[in-house]
Amino acid sequence: MAKIAGTERKLSSGLIALKKIVEGTSDQTGEGFFRLLVKNLAEVLDAHGVWITEYLREKNRLRALSFWLENHFVEDYEYDVPGTPCEPVLESESICHIPDNVIKLYPGDPDLPPLGAVSYMGISLRDENNAIMGHLALLDNKPMAEIPEAFAIFRIFASRAAAEMRRLRYEQKLIDSEAKLSRLVNGTTEALIEMDERLDIIQANRSALINFSLREEDLPGMSVRKLFDNGSFRKITGAISGQHQREEFQYLSFPEPLICMTADGKTFSAEATVSTYFKDNEKYYALFIRNIEEQLKTSNQLRMVSTEADMLREKVNARNFSNIIGESQSIMKALEAVRQVAPRESTVLIRGETGTGKELFARAIHQSSARKDKPLVTLNCAALPSELVESELFGHVKGAFTGAIQSREGRFSLADKGTIFLDEIGELPLPLQAKLLRVLQEGEFEPVGSSSTITVDVRIIAATNRNMEEEVEKGRFRQDLYYRLNVFPVEVPPLRDRGNDIILLASAFLEKFAGSSGITAAAFDEAGKQRLLAYKWPGNVRELQNIIERCVITGRGGRLSLDHLLPLPAAPVSLLTDERIFTEEEIIEFEKRNIL
Repeated sequence: MAKIAGTERKLSSGLIALKKIVEGTSDQTGEGFFRLLVKNLAEVLDAHGVWITEYLREKNRLRALSFWLENHFVEDYEYDVPGTPCEPVLESESICHIPDNVIKLYPGDPDLPPLGAVSYMGISLRDENNAIMGHLALLDNKPMAEIPEAFAIFRIFASRAAAEMRRLRYEQKLIDSEAKLSRLVNGTTEALIEMDERLDIIQANRSALINFSLREEDLPGMSVRKLFDNGSFRKITGAISGQHQREEFQYLSFPEPLICMTADGKTFSAEATVSTYFKDNEKYYALFIRNIEEQLKTSNQLRMVSTEADMLREKVNARNFSNIIGESQSIMKALEAVRQVAPRESTVLIRGETGTGKELFARAIHQSSARKDKPLVTLNCAALPSELVESELFGHVKGAFTGAIQSREGRFSLADKGTIFLDEIGELPLPLQAKLLRVLQEGEFEPVGSSSTITVDVRIIAATNRNMEEEVEKGRFRQDLYYRLNVFPVEVPPLRDRGNDIILLASAFLEKFAGSSGITAAAFDEAGKQRLLAYKWPGNVRELQNIIERCVITGRGGRLSLDHLLPLPAAPVSLLTDERIFTEEEIIEFEKRNIL
C-alpha cells in the first residue's frame, strides 16, 4: 500500500510535470520530440525504460525511434515482433498491461532478461486509416499497478507520438513528391514556363533557363513576350484567348513551330503546347517548349546530302548515257547541235515529245561543257504545286510562310557555277516567269520572304513538250522569256522518225534488263524487229524501255515474245515492192502473217 501511495503521490506531481512536458515539447519535432517524450514519460511514470518504435511491416520488426533506458538513450535498437510482449500490442488498439512476471509470460524474448524487465505496458500507434505505424512501450524492473491516471498520461503521450509520426509521414511524402516533381520538371530537356493571366513569368525549369540564356533572378515579372518573335507571340495569345470555357484544365498544341528568342539575341525553332488551369480562382498558363533546332539542322543536312547524292547519281548517269544511242539522220542532227552548243554558255531550249529523252540531252550538254565538274541541278516544273515552285527555285528564309521553320536554299543557289535543268518549262506559272527572266538577264534573285539579293552564275537548260509559239500566242507564256530561253533550240526527234534506232535502243534495253535480272535473253528475231519497227511509239523512248522491261519479265527460258505487248502491224510488207532479197525464214514469216 505504501508503494501504491507513493506512486499516486508521484502521479499527482506528475500531472504538473505533464503540463511542463507538453509545453516543453511543443516546439520540438521529429527526433528531438521523440527523445524528450520518452525521457519525460519515464520520469513521470517512474519507469525503467520507455521507447517509441516504427513498424517495419515487410520484416515484421520494430525499430526504435527513441529509447530511454536507465538514465540514458539506447541507439539503434531493433527487434523481431514474434514472441515479444509487443506482439499483442500491435494486434490491439487498447493498452496492453502486464503488471508482473513479463519474462515468464514471454520466455522467448531474449531482450527482457538483460533489461531486468518485470512489468510492461504498450499501445499501438496508428495512422488515419487505422494502419499500424509503430507503438509506444514502457517496461519496469518492478511490478506495475493498474492506475487509471497512469494509463491516461500514457494515452496522452501515445496520442502525441502518433500525431507526430503522422506529421512526419506527411512531410516525407511532401518532400518525396516535391523531389519527384523537381526531377520530372528539371530532368526533362523540354522548357517549362508558368505564367499568370497577364502572361508574366512566374517560374521556369532549368531547361528553360538554359534554352533562353536566362538567370533565375531574371524571371519574376518578365513578360513571356520577350521570349518569342512577334508572329509566334500572336499565335500564343490567339490560342489562349480562344479558351473561353472555364474548365479545370485545358490543353492546346501548336501545329507549327514557334520562333523563340534568347536573352543573347539568338533564335531557335520550337514545338510548343500551352495549358490553362485555375488555382484559388486565378487563371494560370503553362508553356511546354521543345527546342527542335538541332533536329531541323539534321533534317537540312540530310536534305543536302540527299541533294549531293542526286547530283552524283546524275553525273554517273550522264557519263553512262553520254553516248546517246542512235544512227539515224534525225538523231545525228540533234547530237551535232549538242556538240555545237555544249562548250558555250548559251541558254538551250530542248524541244521534243514526252518520253524522247530530253533530260538525257541536257546531261550530255552539261557533261560536254566547261561546267561538267560543277553540279547539274534539275527541277520538273510540272511535278510541284505552283505555290511551292518559287521556294524550290529561289529558296526561302525562316518564317517566310506557314511551315517555313528553317531557311532553305533554292535550286538556283545549289546550281551556282554549274547548270540548272528546268524540265517542262511550259508549266511554269506566269508570276514566276518574270522572276526567271530576271535571273536570265541579271543573274540575281531574292529568296521568298527576304529582301537580300543573291547573285549566281548558272547556265540554264530548259525543256518542253509544248508548242511554245502557241503558248505565247495564247498568253500562257511570256514572249520575252521565250526568246531568252530559245537562244539555241535543240530538237529531239520522236522515236517513230528514227528508223532502225528503234532496234538499237531495244537491244540496249534488252541487255540492260536481262543483265540486271541475271538471265540470258536471246536477241529479237526478225519478226520481233519488224514488229518493233511497225509500231508508232506514241510514248517514245520511255514507252520502248517499259515494253522491253515487261518483255524480259514475261519471257520464259530466255525466249522473248512481243505478242501480248505490241499490236500486229496494220498491213503486211509487200514482197513485190521491196527490192531486197528475202531469206527463207523471212518468206515463211511473211506467209504466216499473211495467213493471220
